[in-house]
Amino acid sequence: MAYFYCNRAEDNRRDPESILKTLVQQLAQTSEAGKLLKPVVDLYQEREEKGQKASQLSITESQQLLVQLTDIHPQTTICIDALDEVEHGIRLKLLNVLKHIVDTSKNPVKIFATTRMDPDILLQFETFPRIELQPDDNVSDINQFVEAELEKTIKEKQLLHGVVPSEVKVEVCNALCERSKGM
Repeated sequence: MAYFYCNRAEDNRRDPESILKTLVQQLAQTSEAGKLLKPVVDLYQEREEKGQKASQLSITESQQLLVQLTDIHPQTTICIDALDEVEHGIRLKLLNVLKHIVDTSKNPVKIFATTRMDPDILLQFETFPRIELQPDDNVSDINQFVEAELEKTIKEKQLLHGVVPSEVKVEVCNALCERSKGM
């Protein structure tokens, strides 16, 4: 398994090259500390012979390595959280690489992505099975959580020194639940 959390506020967390390099790094690990799988070692040695040891992996190199690494693992799951945080204009590069890995790997590769339903993302994944969750799907869970945390906060006297009239408690709970918008 390899995972990445995207964040539009951080350059390296929304850049396809950084994302793919991180996935390579995770999938290249072996059970022995400090050891890497053969495709990565081979590429490093090839670069060393050419005097390019310090250069960064390109998107194409990362894609090739990811296919080779997923061919080694019997099954691979790649998790990308907040995929929509990658800039719209460059997101297609990442989506195309992920699609290529799924299509060309000899072994099963599953992509688990959380994202808003942006049209370009939906189009890229339209041929893959997906489970869609809408904000309303977890409203009752969020409401229960908010109620329990509010009770705990009052009991621990962290809100109004534990003296909270029931109508205020209801109003606070309703406001928090309403503003959560299912998140």
